[in-house]
Amino acid sequence: MVRDRTESLFAAAGLRCTRQRKAVYEALAGSCDHPTADELHRSVVREHAGMSLATVYNTLEAICRAGMARKLAGAGANGSARYDAGRTEHLHLRCRTTGDVADAPADLSEQVVATVPREVLDQIEQRTGFKIHQLNIELIGEYRAARTPPGARRRPGA
Repeated sequence: MVRDRTESLFAAAGLRCTRQRKAVYEALAGSCDHPTADELHRSVVREHAGMSLATVYNTLEAICRAGMARKLAGAGANGSARYDAGRTEHLHLRCRTTGDVADAPADLSEQVVATVPREVLDQIEQRTGFKIHQLNIELIGEYRAARTPPGARRRPGA
């Protein structure tokens, strides 16, 4: 039996790939706007009638624990968490007015991440005893009125 990409990701993470989990993950992976659980629920319930909001929350928690996505705590306009299936280190742009979160352009993200000295991260680990697994940089501001946030576009290939 040939597995698709999503099923392979779940298998590699040691998670069961149920129909509902697959739908939630694929909706998240196909989005650039870092949706909240409520937004994801509204998106997937169209195709999977009867999927509960609790299922979406539980799936998001499971895939975040497994490293398939990350939770951006308190980023929503009402303080709700947003989720990102992007697994590479990159910059986020958060609008302080709306709480919307988008990815900075990949080439610029790479430039900024590359300038963070590994020696500094090593020193932080040594001084604090805290093992760093991921670097997350968030730029907070707001869009000019006539500008469409980058998150309004879909992820390439989605």
